[in-house]
Amino acid sequence: MISRRRLLQTSLSLAALPAWAHAASDSALKTATGPDWAPWTAPTPPLVLPDLSGREQKLSSWRGNVVIVSFWATWCDPCRDEIPVMSTMAKRHREEGLRLIAVNVGESPAKITAFLKKWPVAGTVLHDRNSTASKKWDAAGLPANYLVDRGGTIRYWHLGELDWTSHSVSGVVTRMLRS
Repeated sequence: MISRRRLLQTSLSLAALPAWAHAASDSALKTATGPDWAPWTAPTPPLVLPDLSGREQKLSSWRGNVVIVSFWATWCDPCRDEIPVMSTMAKRHREEGLRLIAVNVGESPAKITAFLKKWPVAGTVLHDRNSTASKKWDAAGLPANYLVDRGGTIRYWHLGELDWTSHSVSGVVTRMLRS
């Protein structure tokens, strides 16, 4: 269960929505900020970003796997809480084909690297330096998480902190892995 403090922090990170965030409908945003995953109904936007070594990575490279795409930043308290839990889940279900892509939004590589020394990610870290990808993905607040099926299509999304230990959240991931 998410604490009141964490709910407030998540609400504040969502309240400061940038002007481009209004691309998603109000009802879609309301559903995506609930306690569970929301269905994604738009086409899957492209995701082509450099990793921390500067090599270009494409979402299509992970076809055949179920992928958690998480947009995050080092200053985001809910992001810091989610990364270890998502990493544990990615490790536990790696053999079943679960992958984690952690997309840092707008921070310097040095800041990202320092963060990762404290909170390592069991997956691939990409750098969305100028927020281009987060805009295309309607990541109107942080964290913003997406579940991508084995064919490369987004099926679910959520804005704000998720309780990854709840069955309603983790169960969607395991059902996708087993289908």
